[in-house]
Amino acid sequence: MKEILNDLIILTFFLFLASFCVLNIYSISGEEDDFFGIFPEDYYDPGDYGPESSPPEQLNDDETNPIERPTHDNFGKSTNMPSEKENNNINFIAAGDWNCNVETKKTIKRITQLQPELVLGLGDYTLENISPQCWFDISKPIDDIIRIAIGNHDLDYQSSYYQLLDHYNLYKPYYSFNFQNIHFVTISTDHPFEKGSIQYDFLQYDLEKSLHDSSILWRIVFLHKPLYTASDFDEKASEELKTTFHKLFEKYHVDLVLSGHTQYYQRSLPLSYNNDNPSYPVVMDKINSDYRDNQGIIFLTAGTAGDELHKIDYILPYYVIQERYFGFLNFDLRNDGQTLVGTFYDTENLGIVDKFEVSKGRIGEKIYSDENSQKEYNNKYFSYPEEKSWIFNNRIHLTGNQAEYDKLPVDS
Repeated sequence: MKEILNDLIILTFFLFLASFCVLNIYSISGEEDDFFGIFPEDYYDPGDYGPESSPPEQLNDDETNPIERPTHDNFGKSTNMPSEKENNNINFIAAGDWNCNVETKKTIKRITQLQPELVLGLGDYTLENISPQCWFDISKPIDDIIRIAIGNHDLDYQSSYYQLLDHYNLYKPYYSFNFQNIHFVTISTDHPFEKGSIQYDFLQYDLEKSLHDSSILWRIVFLHKPLYTASDFDEKASEELKTTFHKLFEKYHVDLVLSGHTQYYQRSLPLSYNNDNPSYPVVMDKINSDYRDNQGIIFLTAGTAGDELHKIDYILPYYVIQERYFGFLNFDLRNDGQTLVGTFYDTENLGIVDKFEVSKGRIGEKIYSDENSQKEYNNKYFSYPEEKSWIFNNRIHLTGNQAEYDKLPVDS
């Protein structure tokens, strides 16, 4: 009996020792895996954003339309894609600042009428005391085709943030994927993004990698806060974003940057970074309504999916249009994937507020065509600029690194 007891003690000791070794090995490998993790408690005091809460439990199957959990490479890149059609009738939609109200429901109903293959959420699915479950319920018709960017209000409460990541099978608030011949990438504008940060390094690595993929013709960045704005309240954040990313985006041939946060619609002319004065972007010379072989980036803001619309503080000459309508951006991929046609639809009656077209040759040369002629919608400042008008006089100063022009208060 004594021998058996000794054997049990020895066996217990060896089992304890083996468990200790396994835990240490797991801990070491976990540090490597978490290198690119971003956790909200690392960047703000949870006490500032409501009561402490643990990460949410897995949502019930009857509450959502679950999709396959994606696989990722070392930089968090998702390797599975939204559904794709084999014909030329391909479209995707983008909008942000959804809230959870009657306008949100109307926007989603209009979106489903256009039968997109992909929806890009530009942030803010929750607001103040609105729970993520309200968003999950109201967005069920697009649940299996939406890819999201994280917005500032999505970080108001830890539980909301974790539920969004969990519901959309995300491990981090930055990732990328390919759809047809388009490479999409998103980051969180409310986590650190300065040069040398985890997100910056990911974005640089990801875009550089996309240049070596011969199947990719278009590169589109979608995020919450805009790089260019006409509102006072987010001017500082926009300055930080543009000085950090605009030049980087140009280097890696980004075509469009889609954002929300500023809750109205606006579209810029193709803009190049102004090294001498970043606040004044440069617009290339044009021939008629076409901008040929122009590597400038078009910046679009569509925080118009349901939350209360903001006031436009300034009219800026590098915008083609700035309008306060609930609505969304639809992009049709045409001409064997070589042409993107962008249309902003008003959710009230699916009226066309804005329309433009960008085409690319197979080696990347680009032609931008401005088809914006919807006079029943467009602001008086953006009618065809007559000579000696404010918009005309300011647009003639848009070219070259000495570009400088006025911003016109809307009330003037």
